[in-house]
Amino acid sequence: MRTMLAQGRDLSKSFPAKGHRRGARLHAVREINLSIYEGETLALVGESGCGKSTLGRLLLGLLSPTQGQVFFDGKNLASLSPQAMRTLRRQMQMVFQDTAAALNPRLDVAGILSEPFRIHKLCPRAEYSARCAALLDQVGLPQGLLSRYPHELSGGQRQRVGIARALALSPRLVICDEPVSALDVSVQAQVLNLLADLQEAQGLTYVLISHDLGVVRHSADRVCVMFLGRVCEVGPTKTIFTAPRHPYTKFLLAAVPRPDPTCRSRGEELLNGELPSPIRPPSGCPFRTRCPKAKEICAQQVPALQGEEDHQAACHFPLGSL
Repeated sequence: MRTMLAQGRDLSKSFPAKGHRRGARLHAVREINLSIYEGETLALVGESGCGKSTLGRLLLGLLSPTQGQVFFDGKNLASLSPQAMRTLRRQMQMVFQDTAAALNPRLDVAGILSEPFRIHKLCPRAEYSARCAALLDQVGLPQGLLSRYPHELSGGQRQRVGIARALALSPRLVICDEPVSALDVSVQAQVLNLLADLQEAQGLTYVLISHDLGVVRHSADRVCVMFLGRVCEVGPTKTIFTAPRHPYTKFLLAAVPRPDPTCRSRGEELLNGELPSPIRPPSGCPFRTRCPKAKEICAQQVPALQGEEDHQAACHFPLGSL
């Protein structure tokens, strides 16, 4: 029996659309229902601008939803007092994509790693040094880096420092927002293996935001495919990659480059058309303007997630159906 750690119910988030008519809104996330289970890695995938990062920030309470609720360990984040939210915050942390921007350039590594202890008053100041050294050891960095500043570190080292900072408060849920996209391929593998080792050792739960389906296939237990702020399909990684049920998922997988010259002659159909505007999204199914299977009902009605409990797709005409 899986234990649910976090859940988004009917989540929507919109922002004022600058440069457009008065009152125009950019619909980043729309009516999403999503569950995250303890100890798993759930990947959020989709094109740039589909709402992956916004959803990640909603799940952490870094953004307030326009509509809907976020629950963590059974607690509604919106109903918590500032003090209760501050305490709960220790259980939810984030690893950011831009390692240069995520670390304070005015602080050395010791100062960066000791900030969580100071802010949450977890230990006396005299213990900061030992705790920071232990954190660096967890992420495979030498203690000699404690006196270095972010600009003196490589991209891989900065990302490891970011991971160490996220681990400082012993969280249960870590949102990893494109954690390896800015790194060299060899360093990507090292960081992904580090994240896997930390998950096994500490029982962490990850939400992995990524556009790299190779990384997702290697690292995730389940995949949630998003398009224009909505969930298209969610299911086990192996099932999503071998038997996708939503047409968009199939196109997304077909677009992955394959280092095999024999694949060039397969002539897989690629996705055509432009991404619809999140300010003026199409009626009904958001993918219908690019979908070769679209029919009249697709313009009239938003499809609900349907299928088996562990593999669902939001499509009126899912692949593989009669």
